[in-house]
Amino acid sequence: MRPTIERVWLCYLVVIALVAALAPGGGAPGHVPGKLLATHAVLFVLVLAVRAIAVRSPDRARVLRAVLACAGLPIAFSALCWLVPAVHPEPYEFLFARVDRALLGGDVAAFGDGLPRWLVEVLQLTYAGFYGFCVAAALGAARGSGRVAFDRAMLLLVGGFLTSYALYLVVPTIGPKVVMAYGNELQGLWLAGPVRAAIDASESNPWDCFPSGHTMLALMSLLILWRWNRRWFWFVLLPALALVASTMLLRYHWFVDVAAGAVLVWPTARLLDHLADRDGWPAASAEPHREAR
Repeated sequence: MRPTIERVWLCYLVVIALVAALAPGGGAPGHVPGKLLATHAVLFVLVLAVRAIAVRSPDRARVLRAVLACAGLPIAFSALCWLVPAVHPEPYEFLFARVDRALLGGDVAAFGDGLPRWLVEVLQLTYAGFYGFCVAAALGAARGSGRVAFDRAMLLLVGGFLTSYALYLVVPTIGPKVVMAYGNELQGLWLAGPVRAAIDASESNPWDCFPSGHTMLALMSLLILWRWNRRWFWFVLLPALALVASTMLLRYHWFVDVAAGAVLVWPTARLLDHLADRDGWPAASAEPHREAR
């Protein structure tokens, strides 16, 4: 069984590093390719280390892969702020605003003006819990169908995240809450305001709208649970759909972003399945606790 996850990681890191090294950057003040290259070099070495362990001991690598995903994915995402949109600075947000209006007859984010405070509270907390859906998917796969399913789930999650990151470079887009004016500010009850402010303050890469990673990974998590833990799927379904709705109603994403994130789930999963099958990964049974070792 070849280390497919590490190969996906290495492919992403090499492509982004080549863009950082070769693209001129257009003189944008935020363009700092050296920092991105240094960050990606560290990630590259860590991925190679996990790959070496995976070849000898898949069981040991399983934990390390999870740790690398939890720490490395946020770092890879944040590092894009030194590259995007200096390399590709087209203002896609205004195009997507026009497309949204042409398709829907208006701006979906404007519905936020009339949201009750309790619903803003629920949606904001759901949005903030995004990574929890991914953790639930990986753990649910392991709980429902064993370690082989966990490995497959990790491949789908890591591949989904890195696919969305790569497309941020191709189509850098800023969300409605930054570029549009609305009649009312979103108001929650207790925690929505501080949580929203904390998310805004911690996000170093604001060009992360297309595709909607929240949508793509929430639906990928549902796909994982549908395959390997149907009981958990039904518990996660409504919160995941609420998360998708929150991306638009809370003005983080355009409708086009959400549609793109949803459309990309299936082909991305199928491609990653193909890579795993080609590399000799054992099939993950949907029956509880049946594991291929």
